[in-house]
Amino acid sequence: MMRIKFLDGLRGIAILLVLCFHAFSKWPAIVPYGNSYGDFPVFKYGNLGVQLFFLISGFVILMSLEKNKNFGGFIYKRWLRLFPAMLVATVLIYFTAGFFHERPAGSPDIYSVLPGLTFIDPNCIEMITGIKINLLEGAFWSLFVEFKFYFVFGICYFTLKKINAIIAIFSMFLLSVLGTKLNIVFLNTLSEFFSFTFYGWFVSGSLAYLYFKSQKKQYFYFSILVGLLNIVPYRHDPTSLVFSAFILVLFYTPIYFSKIRIMLENPVFLFFGLISYPLYLIHENMMVSLICKMSKIINIPSILLPIVPISILVLIAYFMVKIAEPFIRNNLDTAMRVSYRGLKDISFGKN
Repeated sequence: MMRIKFLDGLRGIAILLVLCFHAFSKWPAIVPYGNSYGDFPVFKYGNLGVQLFFLISGFVILMSLEKNKNFGGFIYKRWLRLFPAMLVATVLIYFTAGFFHERPAGSPDIYSVLPGLTFIDPNCIEMITGIKINLLEGAFWSLFVEFKFYFVFGICYFTLKKINAIIAIFSMFLLSVLGTKLNIVFLNTLSEFFSFTFYGWFVSGSLAYLYFKSQKKQYFYFSILVGLLNIVPYRHDPTSLVFSAFILVLFYTPIYFSKIRIMLENPVFLFFGLISYPLYLIHENMMVSLICKMSKIINIPSILLPIVPISILVLIAYFMVKIAEPFIRNNLDTAMRVSYRGLKDISFGKN
């Protein structure tokens, strides 16, 4: 699928925001500088970079669905896109956890690798089986949300068609709001299982794609409306509300104004956009642990301590993108195609 450069630039900004949040704001009890920088808005609300990822996913996934003939083909391509990096990240995180003993998530057990390798939310596993499985990496939670969205939206798209599928997804988001407001246990359980709470961000991104493709302004207006509904929960914290609104503006502006796109297509944003997925998977625990280690080795201003750990993780993520992921993806795809042909031959009685 052809890459849209300004979306890669937005991915770059999103991962930089998340890095800042985890480096400076989320773990004040662990990092050596405590909460010295945690209240700076870009750091404190950098977690909203994940919502920017969700907006981009809504845009890209609808575009991807249009290029697939059936649900199976769509899910297979999504899995093939995400699994190689997740496999490398899971193996890397698990086998290096002993060295990064300062990691906020603590020491992982063997069962903690299962959610990442299967893309099954451990909360869903616990809801069904009663068995609690610890998460290998905190950042994985959003990948589980994404994969659930892929399944639900994909099924809706190929059964209800495009516009009705978007309406269905939006309805699920509204059900989550209704369940929360009225404290309806069934709706809250359903919403938690499928992560309906986040579907509004995906819907907003999908509507933005429809505008980008057709230039019909009603899609853009509806996208903004849904986007505003997404940030309503932040109204109790004015600074959080402003920052979440900024995330929306950051997403909508290059879609509506083509001249703005060039600002997002600079080499720095594009580079971080390229490595954003593997970097997102591996960064949190390793980065925090390395910050703690660096503080004992070198004497520099504390605000600069994350630079070396982030640089190391960037190199690892770049290796994953350029070498590990293509190698695994190509071999997986070949193996899957050979297996599929073999099953077809057996089903038709061929030798």
